[in-house]
Amino acid sequence: METVEESLNDTAHFLSAQIESKIPSQNPFDLKSICETLLRPSIQNLRQHQFEAKIYGVTKKESDIQIYITDNQGIVIFDSEKYREGLDYSKFNDVYLTLKGKYGARSSKIREDIEEGALFVAAPIKGKYGILGVVTVIKPKLSVVPFISLAREKFWRISLIVGMSIAIVFSLLAFVLFRPISKLSLYVQSLRKKERIPFPKIGISELESLGQEINLLIQELEGKRYIENYVRTLTHEIKSPLSSLIAAGELIDASDEKNNRLKANIQNEANRIKEMIERLLELSTLEGKSNLDLESIELSQTIHSIADELEMELSIKKISLVLSLKNVYIKGNREYLKIAIRNLLRNSLQFANEGDTISIRIEDTPEIILSVEDEGQWIPEYALEKVTERFYSLPRPDTKLKSTGLGLNLVKEICLLHSARFEIKNRKTPGVSAKIFFAKT
Repeated sequence: METVEESLNDTAHFLSAQIESKIPSQNPFDLKSICETLLRPSIQNLRQHQFEAKIYGVTKKESDIQIYITDNQGIVIFDSEKYREGLDYSKFNDVYLTLKGKYGARSSKIREDIEEGALFVAAPIKGKYGILGVVTVIKPKLSVVPFISLAREKFWRISLIVGMSIAIVFSLLAFVLFRPISKLSLYVQSLRKKERIPFPKIGISELESLGQEINLLIQELEGKRYIENYVRTLTHEIKSPLSSLIAAGELIDASDEKNNRLKANIQNEANRIKEMIERLLELSTLEGKSNLDLESIELSQTIHSIADELEMELSIKKISLVLSLKNVYIKGNREYLKIAIRNLLRNSLQFANEGDTISIRIEDTPEIILSVEDEGQWIPEYALEKVTERFYSLPRPDTKLKSTGLGLNLVKEICLLHSARFEIKNRKTPGVSAKIFFAKT
C-alpha cells in the first residue's frame, strides 16, 4: 500500500504541475476551463484505451484511476467521473489538509452508496498568490488487493523456504555438534560402570581435548581413590598391633634405668604413630567432600565439652585454660568442628610452657571469631606460611620431637568446608594466636 500511495502522490503532483503550466500570468482566468481543456480529452481517451499488462502474475486490462479537482474553497470543479462536480469536499482530509499546506490523503469509500473503498492522495495547484486549488488522484483498493494477496503468498512461500532451510542447517549443525558430545557422554558412562573401552574418535579438536582431559581426570581420581582406600585399610590394620605394642611396653620393668628409657621411647613413638593414624583417618573422611550436613550449633557448648575432654592433659602440664565465651550460633557440622577446635587447643597445649595460660575467646562482630591464644614460643617467620601444610611440623619445646604435621591441615580443611577463614600468626608477646572467622547465619 505504501508503494501505491507513493505512486499516487507522484501522479497528483505531475497533474498539478501540468495544470499550473497552463495558468496565465495575468488575471482573470477560469481554472475549471483549464482543467476541462487539459484533462477531459485525456480521460476519455484513457477510458477507451485497451491494453493487457501482466504485473507480478496479475493481468490488468484497463485503467481504474480517477481524478477530481477543487477550487481554493474545496468545491469540486472537475471530476473524471462527472458526478462529484459542484460538491463541497472542503471537509475531506485530502482537500482540507492540502489547502492548509500539508500532505493531504485519506482512505474511504469512493461513494456513499458503494461499499468499495479507495485511496485518495492530493497535491496543491499553486499560483502567483498562493494555492488556487487541489488535484486528487483516486485508486480503488479492489484493484490493489490482488497484488497484496500475491505479495502475501510470495512472502509466506519465501518464509517457508527460508524456515525449512534454517531447520535443515540447524539439524545438520546439531548432528555435527551433538554426535561427538553423545559419544563423549557414552564413554564417561562406561567409565562409571567400570567398563574400559577405547577412547572414541570425536572429530572436533576442542571436544576431543576436553574428552582426553576427562579421561585423565578419571584415571587420577581412580588412582587417588585406590590410595585413599589403601591408607584407610592400612591405618585400621595398624591400630590393633599398635595397641598391643603399647600394652606390652607397659609391662616392661621400669626399675632398671635402661629399661625405663626403652619403655619411655616405645610409648612416645607408639603414641606418635597412634596420633598419626587418628589424623589420617580424620583426613580420609574429609577427602572428596564438597559440602557437609550442617546444623545450628551453639559454639560455646562445643568448646566446653572439648575443654572437659582435655582437662587431664591440661592438669598434667599445669596449664590454665581461660574461657571468654559468648552464646552465639553458627551453621556447622558438630563432629568436624570438634575435631578442628580440639586440634587447635592440643596444638597450643603442646607448644605452651608449664604454668602458661591458654585463652579461648568468642567475639561477636560482623563475623563470629573463635580465637585460641597461648603464651608459648613464636612460630619462626619461615614456617608461618607452611604450618597448615600437610605433614609439616615443628619440634615441640619439651621433647624436641615433631608431630604428625596433620593437625593444623585438618583445621584448614574443615574451615574450607564451613566457608570459614583460618588465620594463624604470632602475638606481640610470646605465643601464637589462631583464629577461625565464621560468617553469621
